[in-house]
Amino acid sequence: MSKAAPIALIGILVFSIVGYIAIDNTNDETKDAEDAVFVCDNGDEISADLQNNGFEDCIDSSDEDVIDHTKHLHADPVLEAILVDVDGDQFIAGNVIHDHPMEVRINWVMESAEGVSSGDNLATDMNGAWSFAPEVEDRSQDISITFRAHNLPEDTWSENITILITAELIDGCTNSTANNYNSNATNDDGSCDFDQDDDGVLDSDEVTGCTDESANNYNSEATDDDGNCEYDQNSNNTGENTPPSCDVGDDLSSDVNELVYLDASNSADADGDSLQNPSWQVIERPENSTAQIVNPSNLIAEFTPDVIGGFTIEFYVDDGEDFCKETLVLTAVITTPEITPYTVSQSLTNGTEMAEITFSSIGGHIESMEINPELPTGLSFDNMSGRISGIPTELLSETTFTVYANNSAGSGTASVVLSVIELGYDATDLAQFWMDFFQCQSAEDRPSVDDLDTNGDDNFQCEVSITLNETHLIITTNGIPNHDFESMLACTQGGDCTSEQNYVWSIPRSPANDTTGGHDSTDCPESNGAYECAPARGSIAVAINGVPLYGPEDGPGGDAVAAEHGAFVEDRQPIDLGICHGHNAMGGTYHYHADSNCMHWHPKDGENIKDDYDMSNPQVIAQNTYDGNHSKVIGVAYDGYPIYGFWGYDDNMSIVEMKSSYELKEGETGYNGIDDYKFTEGLGDLDVCNGHFGPTPDFPQGIYHYHTTMQNGDGDMGFPYFLICYHGEADMSSNGGNGNGGGGGDCEGFGETWGPGIGPPPEGCEGGPGGQSEMSSVDNWTFDPMVLLIIGLCGATAWSIRRK
Repeated sequence: MSKAAPIALIGILVFSIVGYIAIDNTNDETKDAEDAVFVCDNGDEISADLQNNGFEDCIDSSDEDVIDHTKHLHADPVLEAILVDVDGDQFIAGNVIHDHPMEVRINWVMESAEGVSSGDNLATDMNGAWSFAPEVEDRSQDISITFRAHNLPEDTWSENITILITAELIDGCTNSTANNYNSNATNDDGSCDFDQDDDGVLDSDEVTGCTDESANNYNSEATDDDGNCEYDQNSNNTGENTPPSCDVGDDLSSDVNELVYLDASNSADADGDSLQNPSWQVIERPENSTAQIVNPSNLIAEFTPDVIGGFTIEFYVDDGEDFCKETLVLTAVITTPEITPYTVSQSLTNGTEMAEITFSSIGGHIESMEINPELPTGLSFDNMSGRISGIPTELLSETTFTVYANNSAGSGTASVVLSVIELGYDATDLAQFWMDFFQCQSAEDRPSVDDLDTNGDDNFQCEVSITLNETHLIITTNGIPNHDFESMLACTQGGDCTSEQNYVWSIPRSPANDTTGGHDSTDCPESNGAYECAPARGSIAVAINGVPLYGPEDGPGGDAVAAEHGAFVEDRQPIDLGICHGHNAMGGTYHYHADSNCMHWHPKDGENIKDDYDMSNPQVIAQNTYDGNHSKVIGVAYDGYPIYGFWGYDDNMSIVEMKSSYELKEGETGYNGIDDYKFTEGLGDLDVCNGHFGPTPDFPQGIYHYHTTMQNGDGDMGFPYFLICYHGEADMSSNGGNGNGGGGGDCEGFGETWGPGIGPPPEGCEGGPGGQSEMSSVDNWTFDPMVLLIIGLCGATAWSIRRK
């Protein structure tokens, strides 16, 4: 037996004792209960065990707290109801007949013009009385309310009772064809109106027409006037003439001695009469004024105020019977003159008549003009118009003249830059021109420059040498620019930075226009084969500092310049242009894709080309080298024609920024390079090749020449930036660097048009310039004993850990 047995026995003993005590107590309570009684409310006594036994043992039912109605059924409730109207207020009063009326609830359903509503908890008082007031605003329809009594404990129902409240009558016209039809009326009160104008004629019988007996088209049968009566021209519908109405416009303000038009052409006559005898006259004028009106008998006259002050001018006109007058006030002032163009530059040829320079006023009236200093011999200046003309007879270095436009309020000025040279350079043989203008030919013209993408100072120097034969210039360069520059990605990511090259360029001395036609137009489709295409990628010309000028496309075929300025995202190969839109390709070949005018940019004190040559957007780039004059030459194309910077002469010999005539095709961005652009004649200043014929400071007699462009005529990208085809005859096989053409020969374009990640090299180029193969992430393998020792220690450590 376990230790639990004694405990269990003790437990049994304890429970037995407790149970005995509990049973004994229960017997005592049962005996007490048998002797208890319950006193009913009426005084009767019954045994207490009959209380709440489910039966009503007391006559008054007071012995039962909850009555079981299944044992004491009552008759179904009976419902009564009537409609009561007290001074227009209507409600339903009712009564429920039932043994226990307070256990009954009234259910109701009401239908009216406002819809259907219902309720199920309408209570009665202790005698069964109840009432209901319908809450309905719209009484335009009958209101039907159905009631039913519900005995809740026994779930019994009375019969339905329906009370009908008839709709309230709304008096009015119920005929929808009447003028005063009332859509809310329910009772037609006989007020319908069928004669809207109250002329005694029913609307249905009215006849429209002209009812004025004085009118030409009077209709005697018309009862309603339709407003279309016609009268004689001199009639005003009343038989009386209407005076004309004068209109001279608002008061005017002008400069003294400035022509003003007096305009009364908006005057009119309501009767349609012709206006006669118009007349203008000055009725008040400032002291000392003698100005007279020109053509005063016209509706539009002219007047030029001659002194400062107010002029009151009256206009008169009549129609043969009546007249009108109206005045205006002209206030004459004097403002300082302002003249345009602000800056003019011409290089004149000695003994040759110049193109006239004229000015116009965009400010106050000009009383006189003057120029300072005096013009050179042979040229004249008109002191009234400011016209400069004549034939220079003496040489003049570049000189700035100031033109003054004067009146009593002050002077406006403009600048004229003139130079007089001998006939200029020979446009039929440009050899001397190129000998004079190519940079870097002497030690004094070879500045020390730095590649800003390398560490330290590189101390590069540009080098150019030129030799001549009977037909060509042979230009040898090392490809280094004459300004600080940036190699960009080929250097910073590929380690292949700008280095000296050995370019040899062969350029015609005597450029001639290409008239042969029938050329392949793949790279210049807009020329339609009229001209030789410049390469889309690679060298197209040489800058006068010896650096190649490249076509617009990058390696993958997009517009490199447009991508640089955010026109599209170049997602095929990283392309980034540096200062002056130049960068380096693999093999150390630095070149420009646009601009290149850094060769003529000279920093002021405290400036540097990296921070102060503004390339923020195409619209500001030309300003970097603007000095009010025609741009200098920046390069030579392979056809021998010169390439000038951004600024040139327009048809009026004014200095303007030259604009390309190319624009993007609809929906294009430049992502597809040349194919995304179209030529639009007249959009800009230049032709399909991006050049034009005209004078330059070096060739005042005129020469065909190209311009660098950063904008087109709409202010968008200035594609193709240098040129896209050759207006002259170009021998592409003889032009270029490394001795064999195109600024790099057959292998040119490594890192742009071919190379790792772009495409295979041209035949014979092997892996790239200098026989370089594809860039490899690991050039060769080497075995270091220390590596083997480390590997052995790692293995031993791993084995030791495993043993544990």
